Amino acid sequence: MKKICIFTAFYPPHLGGVERYTEEIVKELVKGNTQITIVTTNDNNYPEYEEKGNIIIYRLPVYNTFKNRYPIIKINKKYKEIINKIKSLDFDAYICQTRFYLTTQIGVKIASQHNKKALIIEHGSSHFTVNNKILDFFGAKYEHFLTNRIKKKNVKFYGVSKRCNEWLKHFNIMADGVLYNSISEEIYDTYKNKHYFSKKDKKKIYIGYIGRIIKEKGVDLLLESVSELSKDYKNMELFIAGSGPEIEKYKEKYKNKNIHFLGVLSYDEVLKLCNDLDIFVHPSMYPEGLPTSILEAGLMKCAIIATNRGGTIEVINSQDMGLIMDENINSLKENLKYLLDNNSKIRELKENIHKRIINNFTWKITSQKLLKEVNNERD
Repeated sequence: MKKICIFTAFYPPHLGGVERYTEEIVKELVKGNTQITIVTTNDNNYPEYEEKGNIIIYRLPVYNTFKNRYPIIKINKKYKEIINKIKSLDFDAYICQTRFYLTTQIGVKIASQHNKKALIIEHGSSHFTVNNKILDFFGAKYEHFLTNRIKKKNVKFYGVSKRCNEWLKHFNIMADGVLYNSISEEIYDTYKNKHYFSKKDKKKIYIGYIGRIIKEKGVDLLLESVSELSKDYKNMELFIAGSGPEIEKYKEKYKNKNIHFLGVLSYDEVLKLCNDLDIFVHPSMYPEGLPTSILEAGLMKCAIIATNRGGTIEVINSQDMGLIMDENINSLKENLKYLLDNNSKIRELKENIHKRIINNFTWKITSQKLLKEVNNERD
């Protein structure tokens, strides 16, 4: 049985893209008779130790400050007990999620002590930000400091998209490969006959956005576009799912009978909603890795309009797969109008993107590639 240790700042039940990536990779790996040990942080009074079949989870103590964004590990007796236990175990491979978290520093150090190479998976395409110019400036300096420390060790870098690997060049790092963010192919069969709406109006085009409601995600571009287009297009409905600091402002500003704010949805509800949408819009201006929402919407057969952020154009790699918009309202309006006027194009894009994701972006494919990298096998 192969034994792999994964260091990650957060792990479910904490929610997020990296958490989902780690959890899904783990599910695939344990199917292949692999034992996984997770070393993460205890940001919410979860059990310090859990054992679930071939998955063991250790949670390190952290300080309360920034624990939900950037957990600072508390070096106390409990920390030393857990780390000493991890050091005493013999693993075939060490995998670290996200270059700049302190869990990665720990994982790289322990791997080095065991004369093993650590695999570091990059999930972003620009500097970590808290949307404060002063804090972001010093944060970037700190990120470079941490990166330079681990570069000196025996490590290999991978991105969840080619765009992530391009970003690594900013730190003078040449990535060793791509381990794509992915999705489970079984999801489509599970949800293709399940619906968010009890009755969908077939005469209307359902447009949707799912994600955080923050300025950098470009949600206001979508809201403004639909508000203007709804004067001429009476057959469209926009559904906004998610929450964030801008939500109340947008609710107040965009009081339109064609715009519906759904709030936070469960994962089950997200997939049902995707199954009911005709067009999914991802107008992000955020430093994405490879947006999970693009994969979910495409798998469930939504026509997609998205910005060229992160690995989006690695999924939507031609106009036969989806529409890439510029980061402005005119471009989004033009792309929406094009699809609203062409039902046949919507149907074509739905089928094409679904097939592309099934054939290229599934967890089975990514986990098999990861195991090859762990075993130092190249195609």
